[in-house]
Amino acid sequence: MRELKKITMLLLLAIAFFSCEKEDSFLKDSNTQNELLKGTNSANERINRRNKPVYSSDKLIVQFAGGTPNSVKAGLRTFYGVTNYELCKHCSDDTIELWMFGGSIDIEPKKSAIEQGSGGGIEAIIDVDYEFTFGIDLSNPNIGTALDYSYISYIKSSNDGVTIAVLDTGIAPTIGEGTSPVFTEPFLYNASDDGNELIFSGWDFVNSDANCFDDNNGRHGTVVSSIITKILNGNNPAIPHQIMPLKVCDEYGKASYFNFLCATSFGLEHAEILQMSLGWYDDGFGDFVATIFSSLVAAKPEVLIITSAGNISNNNDFWAHYPSGYEHNNIIAVAASNKNTILDFPFGESNIATFSNYGVTSVDFFAKGENIPFLGYEMRGTSFAAPIVAAVAARKKYENPTFSASQIKNLLINEGIPCPISFDSLKKVKYNKIIMPY
Repeated sequence: MRELKKITMLLLLAIAFFSCEKEDSFLKDSNTQNELLKGTNSANERINRRNKPVYSSDKLIVQFAGGTPNSVKAGLRTFYGVTNYELCKHCSDDTIELWMFGGSIDIEPKKSAIEQGSGGGIEAIIDVDYEFTFGIDLSNPNIGTALDYSYISYIKSSNDGVTIAVLDTGIAPTIGEGTSPVFTEPFLYNASDDGNELIFSGWDFVNSDANCFDDNNGRHGTVVSSIITKILNGNNPAIPHQIMPLKVCDEYGKASYFNFLCATSFGLEHAEILQMSLGWYDDGFGDFVATIFSSLVAAKPEVLIITSAGNISNNNDFWAHYPSGYEHNNIIAVAASNKNTILDFPFGESNIATFSNYGVTSVDFFAKGENIPFLGYEMRGTSFAAPIVAAVAARKKYENPTFSASQIKNLLINEGIPCPISFDSLKKVKYNKIIMPY
């Protein structure tokens, strides 16, 4: 079945390419088509090397219908031979469970069996997803910092303005302290009113504790959070906000899909905006369209989710990147423009960054993703373009607190700067506009 899925995907892509894309006005001749196809094949090779899902051989994730009695859940675990299971920690959502089957099994038939019938005629399980690992979109320079777990002093005394949950490698709030501190005042979410005495700010879904320290060598999550805070604090007056760090990636930048789901559910409960600079590519095997993640997002249309589009020069319309590729109106996918994306000269010479993914149906906006300064380094990647959009969206939300996610997105569409003619016409995004931080 796995091979059949791959063959089917390849056939669909071939049909889409030769029947749809050749009708686009910018495809002038067969040479152009051949170059695009060659580029797509090259992208496939890069996908094979980075961020393809790595599937578990003995775990599945199930989602129960709301209100399913515990006795029914227990009966279904027994019926399907579950040897152990795990719930999302510290989430009010008790419908998602990670099922373990005790040793290596043939996971695909097991998934199909659960999907085809919930056992005893009881329709309690509404979705089943593979468990897999994926990661952040790139490796950063080794920025380095001492393993300083001091974060309590960076928690705000009370929350105000907009809450932005950052699903990433965590946060290192004391980074640069003593020489060039990145964070100069409390900025972390205060969880004291959330009803859980174990949580002070965010949560570490990797190590299952309250300390979201960023142990990634590139401090990926810390850089992402710093971009958001720098933009919001740079407004005059500053925009009240707090960052909720949700650590889903380990020190190597790898994330478990189950932990990612739990963090997403957690963030959707508490934040107005979720920032996700991570992702995976569709490999033709996993079922990545109607998923548990998709249902979680659909159930919270008022929460805006900002995602990076990926960094392998891929056309995401052909080879999908997730979660940026989900079509929910409250998800925004961000591509990277190059270092010339400044309001002054030479803005007219700006272009898509050479590494950035794109797509006229699957990616929404550009934001600057090159020469992003951080402690003497120049960061690059869609990972650092996306938080620019998250910060601008947070400002819009603060200025228009009653606006829905769709209305905030419309503000971005209306106020984005049209891409100048210097942009590559073969690498467009849906709105073909650049979101500037100020």
